[in-house]
Amino acid sequence: MARPLRWALGLLLAAGLLLAGLLFLPFHSWLPGGTVADLPRSEVVNGTAFNRLFPAPGPGEQLVFTQEKRGFSEAKLKQGDQTRALLAISDTITAPTARDKFAASTERLQGWPLAEQGDQASALLVADRFQVKVIGQGAGLAAEQRHDLLEGFQLQKLAALAPAAKGSRATLAPSRQQPVAPTLPAKTPELEPAA
Repeated sequence: MARPLRWALGLLLAAGLLLAGLLFLPFHSWLPGGTVADLPRSEVVNGTAFNRLFPAPGPGEQLVFTQEKRGFSEAKLKQGDQTRALLAISDTITAPTARDKFAASTERLQGWPLAEQGDQASALLVADRFQVKVIGQGAGLAAEQRHDLLEGFQLQKLAALAPAAKGSRATLAPSRQQPVAPTLPAKTPELEPAA
C-alpha cells in the first residue's frame, strides 16, 4: 500500500473517531465509568482495600490474586500447581440480593452470619455489607477447612472499612479511627526552685 494512501486512511480513521466521540457526547451519562451497579463509585469500596485482609497462606501455599475491581477482590489459594480454594470478598452494596442467603442463617462464625452454599462453598456476611466467600477447588475442602480459611480473613478490619470519599483507598469508619498521635496531657508550668 502506498504511503500517501496509508496517511489518508489514518487521517480518515482519526476524523471518524473524533466525529463519533462528538456524536456520543450528549449520551455520556448512559456510558459506564462513573458508577458501579448504579451507585456512585465513591460509595463502593475499592477491591485493592480488600487484598490486605485476605488470610496469610500456610507453609507451601501461595495466594494468587486473580481479579480485582471496585467492590470485589478474588484470589486463588494454591499449593504447588494445584488450586485448593477460591477466596473472595465482595461489597454487597452493589448486589443487595447477595445478602438474602444470610437472612435465614442460624450458624455464626466469629459473630457473623454463616451460609453454606452447596458442598464446596461457605460464606460470611460481615457488618451486614461484605460477603467473604471460600469455594473449595479440585478435591475440595471440608466445611471445617473452609471455616478455618474464613476465620483467617481479617474480619474486624473488614467490618471497619468504609469507602473513601475521593480516593481509591478505603479508610476506617470515623468511629474506628485511631488518633494519629497520642494525646499529650496539658503542660503544667514548672515551679522554679526557691533560692
